[in-house]
Amino acid sequence: MYKYKIYNKLSTSLTKIIDEDTKDIIGYIQKNYSNIITRFIDLIGDGKFFNSFKVYNQNKELVFTSKQRNPFKFRDFIINFNSENNESISLNIVDKHWFKLSEKTNFTFLNKDYELQKDIGEWAYIINQETNQKVAKWKNPLTSPVSNYFELLDNSLEEYELLFLGIFHTYLYGE
Repeated sequence: MYKYKIYNKLSTSLTKIIDEDTKDIIGYIQKNYSNIITRFIDLIGDGKFFNSFKVYNQNKELVFTSKQRNPFKFRDFIINFNSENNESISLNIVDKHWFKLSEKTNFTFLNKDYELQKDIGEWAYIINQETNQKVAKWKNPLTSPVSNYFELLDNSLEEYELLFLGIFHTYLYGE
């Protein structure tokens, strides 16, 4: 299980992602602003308008970027990921639901359909829709500083664990 703490929603400093078993740093996550104007607007909005993030591997090499397409369109992101073998992946994740009791969105990755699903107060899961197998889980309890937890459940997708962590953080952290 991995853990990382967010002390300030507006901070752009690198946050360590720690393996709780070994205490090793497996990567870093960082909030990203395209310019000083977007950062200022987000300051006024208490960090709720712009939810773009970067994820780095343990060597501080950029592997994941998410960009919110429009601050007025809730949860519409372009995600780019570069795997260890230099495979470049682009995803578009959009929340198309107007009224809901749980968080849910679908995306396609490696020619397979996945669903990100989170019920209020529960773990969030990414589920392979073909097999109905949970491949990763993520949670952020309502404590301050916010401690986020992530676990990859399907070891065959290990090279994409920072992609899944980034998707969870991008889609759910800014709620």
